[in-house]
Amino acid sequence: MAAFRRWVVTCMVASAMTLVSVVGASAQEAAQVVENMAAQVLAAVKTGASDAEREQQMSQLFRANFDVNAIGQMVLGRHWNSATPEQRDKFMSAFEKAEIRAYSGRFKNYQGQTLKVGKVSPNGASQLVETQLMQPQGGQPIRIVWEIARGKVIDIQVEGVSMGMTRRSDFNAYISRNGLDALIAELQKRGG
Repeated sequence: MAAFRRWVVTCMVASAMTLVSVVGASAQEAAQVVENMAAQVLAAVKTGASDAEREQQMSQLFRANFDVNAIGQMVLGRHWNSATPEQRDKFMSAFEKAEIRAYSGRFKNYQGQTLKVGKVSPNGASQLVETQLMQPQGGQPIRIVWEIARGKVIDIQVEGVSMGMTRRSDFNAYISRNGLDALIAELQKRGG
């Protein structure tokens, strides 16, 4: 019986050690996703590219680093289930293009900010990567938390406000007033 207990304890310790190493690797990988993305964005904005070139670069970065399908479903919320397959496809395409255009425009205003990666915390099946966007000339840093799952960004919190939940709230209100097809048309207009 004592040998069996030792075997059970040994198995439990080995399982715990494996779990700790997997969680550690996931945390390290999540931080690396954010660091690599920040380096790529910085390199892209420093090139002095035209608006169209910068938008193309941001499109590649967005698709490589963001789980667009998970984000799209999350921001559409309950409307995802009632949407037809055609509406879902149109929404995903329009949403992606509108987001890329919006972020590409924001990066046009780059003025020497840097991203400092901090603590990584587990959050269920995802990891939360805390960062600070450091301002030039000692301005107040902006706190940004990136939620990473399966090696891609699924949400961003800026100063504690979830961009995904904000979009979801905005989209839900828009759909309630105008319908899903009207939201898709608006996103298509924004995405160009």
